[in-house]
Amino acid sequence: MIERTRATWLLAALALTCIQCGGEQRTPAESAPMPPPAEPPADMSASEPAATTAAKREASPAAGDVDKTEGDKAPSADAPKAAQLSDAQIAAVTDIANTAEIEQAKLARSKSKNPEVQKFSAMMIAHHGEAKQKQAKLKISVADSPISVKLLEEGNQTLASLKEKKGADFDRGYFDSQVEGHKSVLDTINNDLLPNAKSPELKAYLEEIKPKVEQHLEAARKAQQAMEASSGARGTSSGTSMK
Repeated sequence: MIERTRATWLLAALALTCIQCGGEQRTPAESAPMPPPAEPPADMSASEPAATTAAKREASPAAGDVDKTEGDKAPSADAPKAAQLSDAQIAAVTDIANTAEIEQAKLARSKSKNPEVQKFSAMMIAHHGEAKQKQAKLKISVADSPISVKLLEEGNQTLASLKEKKGADFDRGYFDSQVEGHKSVLDTINNDLLPNAKSPELKAYLEEIKPKVEQHLEAARKAQQAMEASSGARGTSSGTSMK
């Protein structure tokens, strides 16, 4: 009887111990295992989505592509374009220029008594008449172009303006028109005629008349300056005599 009671107490004590051990409660932090620390990515750009990376590359071209991009840009629409002329159109330009100079020079010889005007106009008739004869020997047909049409209009306007002038006013107007006219013809030869000439004979003709045009321009400038200086001296003299 005593042994049985002892055994009963031992079993009760053991049961009580198991209940106490199983009844202990742990907090979630104590019961959950700690995860291993995450390693930082080696390349931060690698964590970005592929679409975002591709968009950034398109928005920011490589440094080596910058110059190429700039170089591929189309020229501005406002940039001046060189005229495209045939040999026939070039021949029309030079023929009109020669004719206009001869007509203006003949008018100057008939209206002016100034020795410088008479000397210069005689040179114009001789040189441009010779140029017309040399061009005729090339036997190149003529055809209109925007350049020749404009040159013809300007020549007619200059001639009409000079016909209305007299005396010293005519002399100044004649040399002013000769400076402007020869500057225009020289620029046309350099920029439009020589670059487009295809016939070797026509190109040689242009190379021959170009120094003549330069000579005429220089002579007209000197005469223009001398006339301005003379006019200024007369004005000063008149002002002094009136005192």
